[in-house]
Amino acid sequence: MKSIYKILTLALVLVFLVTACAPREPEPVVEEPVVEEPVVEEPVVEEPEITETLRVAVVSPSAINDFAFTQSIYDAMVALQEDFGEDAIEFVYSEGMFVVDDAAAAIRDYAASGFDLVIAHGSQYGSSLQEIAPDFPDISFAWGTTVDTFGIPNVYAYEAASNEGGFVNGVMAAMMTESKVIGVVGPIETGDAKLYVDGFVAGVQATDPSIDVRVTYIGSFSDVALAAEAAETHIAAGADILTGTAQMVVGAIGKIQEAGGYWFGTQADQASFAADTVVASQVYHWEVILKEIINLRAQGVLGGQAFIADLANGGQVMAFNPDIEIPADVMAAAERTIASFIAGEEIEVPVLEMEQLSIAVVSPSAINDFAFTQSIYDAMIALQDFYGEDVVQFVYSEGMFVVDDAAAAIRDYASQGYDMVIAHGSQYGSSLQEIAPDFPDISFAWGTTVDTFGIPNVYAYEASSQEGGYVMGVMAALMTESKVVGVIGPINTGDAKLFVDGFVAGVKATDPDITILETWTGSFSDVAAAAEAAETQIAAGADVLTGTAQMVVGAIGKAQEAGIYWFGTQADQASFAPDTVVVSQVYHWEVALKEMIALRAQDQLGGESFIIDLANGGLVMAYNPDIEIPAEVMEAAEQTIQDIIDGLITIEIRQ
Repeated sequence: MKSIYKILTLALVLVFLVTACAPREPEPVVEEPVVEEPVVEEPVVEEPEITETLRVAVVSPSAINDFAFTQSIYDAMVALQEDFGEDAIEFVYSEGMFVVDDAAAAIRDYAASGFDLVIAHGSQYGSSLQEIAPDFPDISFAWGTTVDTFGIPNVYAYEAASNEGGFVNGVMAAMMTESKVIGVVGPIETGDAKLYVDGFVAGVQATDPSIDVRVTYIGSFSDVALAAEAAETHIAAGADILTGTAQMVVGAIGKIQEAGGYWFGTQADQASFAADTVVASQVYHWEVILKEIINLRAQGVLGGQAFIADLANGGQVMAFNPDIEIPADVMAAAERTIASFIAGEEIEVPVLEMEQLSIAVVSPSAINDFAFTQSIYDAMIALQDFYGEDVVQFVYSEGMFVVDDAAAAIRDYASQGYDMVIAHGSQYGSSLQEIAPDFPDISFAWGTTVDTFGIPNVYAYEASSQEGGYVMGVMAALMTESKVVGVIGPINTGDAKLFVDGFVAGVKATDPDITILETWTGSFSDVAAAAEAAETQIAAGADVLTGTAQMVVGAIGKAQEAGIYWFGTQADQASFAPDTVVVSQVYHWEVALKEMIALRAQDQLGGESFIIDLANGGLVMAYNPDIEIPAEVMEAAEQTIQDIIDGLITIEIRQ
């Protein structure tokens, strides 16, 4: 097993931050001049000489004692005053500015009052700053967390490489958990919040890949009650360690404190909030960046540069709680990891070995069917890539359309002592009900369903395929010219029904005047019937088709012959018809399988069901790079995906 976690070079980190973590702000309506990318500077911590009083105003979304984001900037301002004196730096602040319009009014008012530097401490304030800053060219503005200055010469930007402290916390958490279940409570998957969560998860997995890491994004930076509810859910699932980021985490900290577990914090030192619970906090020291901004202002540079706080420049510091007795090996691992980040070296973490796991898969069609069976086969390969082939070994029986043959294979694999037998087909349920009780020490899994039959050694898994179906329905409605689209399903059940219902709902929500031709062939495997259905729909005027299950290769072929578009699901179908397939909803069953593996490591052989969706990464939209998708269609797709993840779209499933 690999025990080395590769650090990205600084250049790659900056590219990642710029491309993946900048806040999602709307584009301005007016045309902007072409500008160069902002120069991202590594802060040089020098004491600037202040010859006259510097007046600074701070606008922030929450309270200055939130133990998180706003407290971090407030503490930085206090640190500046302590370093230079209150006569050298004066600052005022407006806290609790969750409403962007209120924050914009405060930012403009401070600028109009002649403050030298106005700090908009919140990624949600970006669009407001784009409008306000040009009106006050002699005032410096700063905002974060981001590295985007918009090319405006009097705007600074600042970001935190919070993935670094997140990784450190993840290493420690992996070594301290006893239940092997860890919960993460995030706000919205963006900015330094996403960086921190990604870093934490990476640290846990690099240390012990068998740990079940459960990530919940609640969709809010401020909802304390929702964070508490997410924490309760994690704790009920067995988590004895939690972490999280943003202002709402006090709710989650309270719940893990009640449960007697541990918490790992970020943004500000949270130990004083729960001294018996918080193990360590990654603390943002924004004053490191603010000193550099002050230096540049003294040279007449009012903005145009971006800065990143990290462990190396002291902009991030790990604060270990002296009231918690941290085991010596955990402290040593944390210190080594921190030192490696600072030195830019490869990170060595203590990897906890995982027992070998043997898995057998029984599936109805070929492993290269571009659909249902390929999705589980690809997931098994992904597991081997993740854990190593020496840890996860698997065999498979494909083409098991005959249920009796599949049942014989399932029983045979269990008799041979495989640790887990996956019956990948909803038609195998009745067989599994008979077989699983005969092998109480073997784990069985089947899908797509959420029914475990109440059998303690049976897992179940399902795909929220209506989500990707809805996204593709929106895209298809925007791309059809004939205003006729066709849908080809196998049997009206399971994930096939979910996908078709989602697709139809997406089309109707976008353009209710479009004609939707819907055909169910009555078979998962009949390629000829699928081809015939496609021909019928094309003859009726359809210029966009979709469908699900193994037989769709016949329909895709007919769409390709007719020169029309296809939208796929289950596996990436672009390589089958690169000039035809616009996008595929790809099932990543490994997301569910990792959770099963983690539960098995805790001696839980079954009894739970799992659903993969867009939010947990079990469903991924794979756009075909060979198809030129119109910009407005891509924008609509991405917005729809985000709205589904945020719970803003309810998809109707027909009765």
